[in-house]
Amino acid sequence: MGERDHWSGAVKRNIAVLVVLSFITAAGFSAGNLLLPYYILALKGVLRALPEKLAAINASKAAIEVGGLVTAFMAARAFMAAASGWLSDRLGRKPMIVAGLGLYTVTQAAYYASTSIWQLLLIRAVQGIASAMTWPVAEALLMDSVPPTVRTRAMSLYVVSFNLGNVVGPLLGSAAYAVSKQLLSGGAVVDVFRLPFLILAGLAAATFATSLLLRDPGHRLHGATGGMERFRGGMLQLPAEVKKALTGFYFNALINGVAVGIVSSVMILYIIEYIVHTPEDVGAVMAVPGLAGLLVSYPAARLMDRLPATERKKALIASMATSRLLLATVGYIRSAAVFVAALSALNMLMNILLPLIRSLEASLVPARLRGRVFGLHQAFFNTGMTVGPLIGSWIYETYHDAQVLPGMTGVEAVFVLAGVLGLAGVPLIALLYRPASVEDAWRSHS
Repeated sequence: MGERDHWSGAVKRNIAVLVVLSFITAAGFSAGNLLLPYYILALKGVLRALPEKLAAINASKAAIEVGGLVTAFMAARAFMAAASGWLSDRLGRKPMIVAGLGLYTVTQAAYYASTSIWQLLLIRAVQGIASAMTWPVAEALLMDSVPPTVRTRAMSLYVVSFNLGNVVGPLLGSAAYAVSKQLLSGGAVVDVFRLPFLILAGLAAATFATSLLLRDPGHRLHGATGGMERFRGGMLQLPAEVKKALTGFYFNALINGVAVGIVSSVMILYIIEYIVHTPEDVGAVMAVPGLAGLLVSYPAARLMDRLPATERKKALIASMATSRLLLATVGYIRSAAVFVAALSALNMLMNILLPLIRSLEASLVPARLRGRVFGLHQAFFNTGMTVGPLIGSWIYETYHDAQVLPGMTGVEAVFVLAGVLGLAGVPLIALLYRPASVEDAWRSHS
């Protein structure tokens, strides 16, 4: 089969729709992430004037609440992720995606009606359920829709669109804030940060409408070959080498979830305090690194698809280790230019390893089990993300100005801890995922 044949018919349709969904949803979500810390500070009475009228903002006063939002989202997402993968394996991918995006649209609108932080926490938890119904299932549908020879590239397109949404999202959030300022000139600060969520609800409604165009191929388009194709058991009946490899990926996801959660709970607060502080400037600083990541994603994926599994494993381990070491240094940065450069390099590495992980996981099991495999991956990652934000936000607020180690306050400690913890996942992949042994295990089923 020629390369052009890989991208024809239903394959093109599903890839196009999933790429659009990934972009729009990521843009709306990251726009909300930009605005929520300001919204919380206004609800608490800390932010009494618009940011551009202030010399500085004590963003650490929202650390616990922002961490709580991340934890609420991820706890609900972890609870639902494994179930959504299992349901999509039985009921189909499209129904789960459509239902999840419908619920997501409702939650975006609910932010506008919120009047307390407790309501924000509840909305965020429901949004986590909606996300779990959508993302792992969409990834499984994408892997169902393409042959093994282009999986990394297909996943790369999906990740590129997601990252492009993360680039556009902060700019969209700052633009929505600018519009709100004009419409509510002289109004309450909290209302200025509430109104943009109506715009984001409209964007979410567009994703719901777009999802209706998906085609659910079941597992007929591109399954596995040989013994894997004939395998009819469940997750517990998988060959021992496959289960061992999945164990490595899952526990790495758990550890990575804790590490990412530690940082994600404080990243925007750190930017507001130490790099730039207006929504427009924060949006710009977050957008540039995302663009840098886009430059390497598809070319790297194209190269990975041409490499044998053993070489792809080496590339995965190298990018994982380098990204964790770089993350540990971020908390010491106080220059906008250096911050953008460091985050750009970090995004480039993440754009290499994320599609690669999904592609390697998809190659381990037959198509009819991929929903469960991706759902469990998300469940492990989200469980870590439930714990991480509580740790990160507590350290950031409690030890913000205290020296925890020589030359390290709580601000720097958050990033160092996340980087070091993330490195612990590297030996798990190195020891438990053995591509040649996995191939031999499936060959024995032929």
